[in-house]
Amino acid sequence: MEVRQVTDHVRVLAARPPFYIGPLAPNVYLIADGEEGALVDSGFADDESVQARIEYLRGLPGLRLRYIVLTHHHFDHASGAARLAEATGARVMLHPQEESFLRDWQTDAPQDLEVPEGQEEWARRAQEFRREAARAAGNAGYLQDGDRLKVGSLTLEAVHTPGHTMGSLCLLLREEVALFTGDTALGLGTVAVSPPPHGDMALYLRSLERLKGLGASLLLPGHGPEVKDAGRKLQELIDHRLERERQVLSLLAQGKGTVMELVRAIYPELDRRILPMARRQVEAHLHKLVAEGKALCQGEGAEARYVPA
Repeated sequence: MEVRQVTDHVRVLAARPPFYIGPLAPNVYLIADGEEGALVDSGFADDESVQARIEYLRGLPGLRLRYIVLTHHHFDHASGAARLAEATGARVMLHPQEESFLRDWQTDAPQDLEVPEGQEEWARRAQEFRREAARAAGNAGYLQDGDRLKVGSLTLEAVHTPGHTMGSLCLLLREEVALFTGDTALGLGTVAVSPPPHGDMALYLRSLERLKGLGASLLLPGHGPEVKDAGRKLQELIDHRLERERQVLSLLAQGKGTVMELVRAIYPELDRRILPMARRQVEAHLHKLVAEGKALCQGEGAEARYVPA
């Protein structure tokens, strides 16, 4: 595990499990002031990552971990929470809309656990992690929009930012004007957004606009490096999504009306391993366009075709 100081009061505890197939491993942040600390997210529940974080925390003299705050329910951020809480006595905190997704992990599983060819081992581990993440909901406390936690003399304010998931939280560390963004904004690249009930593109764009208004000087994302020009990065994410929306509308006007026709046109060299994610991106844009009266859906399920309104 690599530990890196990113602000006076924040360190990132970075571990990349060997089984992880994504380009950017999840970040776990430690906020510490005096004798009190809090984690933002918990990472994976694999033995190596969890034990490395436990040993590191135990090696900090006099530090009492008060909270493990989950930005959202996805298992790369939440599955380590129960074991870390058991080892440290910290309270797991999350937005109430995430609890049902954690508890109903078997019902929710098909959304995230489609198995691309050659990734059967990853899918098996994902099932284990989803089950472990569900344990975090057992004694969790709730954070609503605007709620504040004290960590020593520091104030951590919850900002409800639905979009990537419906209960996604960002966290503003007021004393350092730093914003923990989870998967609402990444250090590199763009963010995966699914259609309802798992996510919502229209709400995601509103959440980004709201974050811009907070005036944070530093973004501390759920994946990737910290971002020092926060406003520019947030605007880039907004611009990217609006440009993709225009592209979808243009393709609909050309007669490409099914989800898969749109996926092939937008992502012509797509790696099959991320096909399910790409399909959900397109579905999220289509849901927004239909809801706003810019497109019409004809038919249902696999037979559905979309046309400009």
